[in-house]
Amino acid sequence: MNKFKKSIIKMITFGILSTLLLLPQTASSEDRPSVMFMIAEQHIGQEIFIYWWGWFSREIDFKAQEIDLSIGETILKEEFLNEGFNVIDVANVSDRIKVSKAYKIADLTKDAAIDLGKDVGADVIVKGKVIAKRGPTNTGSNVATYMADISATAFRVKDGLVLGSGRASGVSRHISEITGGSQAIEKASQKLAKKMIEQINTKLAR
Repeated sequence: MNKFKKSIIKMITFGILSTLLLLPQTASSEDRPSVMFMIAEQHIGQEIFIYWWGWFSREIDFKAQEIDLSIGETILKEEFLNEGFNVIDVANVSDRIKVSKAYKIADLTKDAAIDLGKDVGADVIVKGKVIAKRGPTNTGSNVATYMADISATAFRVKDGLVLGSGRASGVSRHISEITGGSQAIEKASQKLAKKMIEQINTKLAR
């Protein structure tokens, strides 16, 4: 009987170990790449794009509270954090970022973005733009339609390899253009984040 019990225990143990070995392995947060986001945003009522790297100066110390983070960038960060990525908080590494006058533009080149990424030890840069605009309003109604479009590309800092890219749109209806525009940006950003996370995971798994 004892031999029988020992055999059963061995079989159960072997089965458990086999199951654990066959389960997909999830990388710990320490193994996940560090991502820096560079999303320029133009909200409703704004005539220019707003982007955090425009606040930096070689002559003036950067103040964390002066960052005007875009809604799109904030949503992308949240989605990537939820998937276990290490997201770089620009405010916490501001002393390591040096932005020359030539870099203070919304359409920053990939090479320029990589230079900034190297300053903070980023593994991946996600660079893009988001713009919100007002759509048509029904006659006699205070509710208007708001639309947002976002596009971005993710590339690896060490070699410039493109890890993912895409675009997405979002639509919202609201009586407030601020709220309506923000909701449209949020929807578009969530769609794009899911798409890019899948692309990046696939590329990094190869």
